[in-house]
Amino acid sequence: MSKIKVSDFYYGAVLSMLLSNGVKPVLLESDENRQVYDLATDNGECRLFMKYRRDKQDTKTQDYSSWTFVLTDSDKEEITGYIQEGFNLIVALVCGVADLAESEVAVLDRDQIQELIMLDKNSITISRKKNERAYRISIGGGRENAMLVRANRFEELF
Repeated sequence: MSKIKVSDFYYGAVLSMLLSNGVKPVLLESDENRQVYDLATDNGECRLFMKYRRDKQDTKTQDYSSWTFVLTDSDKEEITGYIQEGFNLIVALVCGVADLAESEVAVLDRDQIQELIMLDKNSITISRKKNERAYRISIGGGRENAMLVRANRFEELF
């Protein structure tokens, strides 16, 4: 009997979104904590690095969602290597919720992920208020001092 891993649901959802937009990803590396693909799109070629969180963190209000993604030393070395090699790197953070159909994908571009790596962060906390048009990634000092990531970036890129 073949067992489906939890990660397959999250990574598979992003792959389905890509395939629905005519993008044909090529898997380069995979483990339980991340997957890496090469993509060819109408906007050129890129390398996609994906991580997922199964569920959002508990928050004080219902209209606010937050997820924390761990960046291991290995992740940071791998991402830095891709940037140094000149890849057009995109990082997709799959933000899961209990109702899988309500899960979201936040997409960071090369400059944004490079800035986070340079801050030597061991995790990325990404949040979004209900109906807000951007995610926020705290870079120190709370939501007011945050990197903004447009919520519709996946559609823009693919």
